[in-house]
Amino acid sequence: MRFEVLLTEDAARDLEEIHDYINEHDDPANAAHVLERLEKAIEGLVTNPGRGSYPKELLALGMREYRQIFSSRIA
Repeated sequence: MRFEVLLTEDAARDLEEIHDYINEHDDPANAAHVLERLEKAIEGLVTNPGRGSYPKELLALGMREYRQIFSSRIA
């Protein structure tokens, strides 16, 4: 079963800013690699939306609409 995964405008902007920062302060190839890994993690939520955890600060407000995922090594 496939699920729809939506990025908020803020999240999409964050991805762009992460890429731009790495591109400016490191290596453009690293910026592309990190962005690719982040996009792959997001795409993985289409088939496994239960992956990740609820942000603690949102749980404290009773919100369970959002998940956060972590990667032990992106770059």
